[in-house]
Amino acid sequence: MDLSEVLAVQQRFSTAQNMAQLKEIFLEASKKLQFDSFIYALRTPTNFSNAQVIMLDGYPEGWVKHYFEAAYYETDPVVTWCIHEILPIRWSDLVLESGSSAEAMMRDAAEYGLRDGVTMPVHTPQGELGILSLSVDAQPEQARVITEAALSIVPLLATHLHQAVRRLGNFSTEVHSNLTIRERECLTWAADGKTSGEIAMLLGISDNTVNFHLNNAMQKLDVVSRQHAIGKASFQRLIKPKPF
Repeated sequence: MDLSEVLAVQQRFSTAQNMAQLKEIFLEASKKLQFDSFIYALRTPTNFSNAQVIMLDGYPEGWVKHYFEAAYYETDPVVTWCIHEILPIRWSDLVLESGSSAEAMMRDAAEYGLRDGVTMPVHTPQGELGILSLSVDAQPEQARVITEAALSIVPLLATHLHQAVRRLGNFSTEVHSNLTIRERECLTWAADGKTSGEIAMLLGISDNTVNFHLNNAMQKLDVVSRQHAIGKASFQRLIKPKPF
């Protein structure tokens, strides 16, 4: 697949009308890259302890059901890579401890035809994690050639596929909040561990005024403590580190 074909696929992602159509578009693209199957999983947090998962499942029949029944997500070395890294990984490059549960999981996957592949993580400003995996059922030498050729292309496809999934899933990146600028300032400094007195000195206001703003923020966020307010405001990206 050359650059013009990649751009054409990206354009088709942007005009897909539904998830089924999007799946067919990517399945066609994966075949051009000589892969046998693929999956895209998007994990978007709903709060700090839970998340919603959307999948485009183009994997061999039965594998995803088996995967969740066996709770492989707890030991999957590909998922572990994606949580901590931003670059694509060839499965054959994963370092697996002999006799480990991760090695056992990968052997089980091979029995379903998932013998080798490439995976690309997608991390977003919204705290989402997207995982695009393309698999091939081939001997190691042939699989190596296929995965090597795909390493530079898969990242170009993954981000556009992610955006299309978000669009079709009606995800909103906008958080509506009536927190004032001063309330956000106080929460931001509180998130850095500053006391009311320290925040007051930094902002040139009184301790009582700081507590007033923090209490107002707590009410607006519908939380029970200052710590809860910091967590919820951070999760909703109402407060965030300065870029520079």
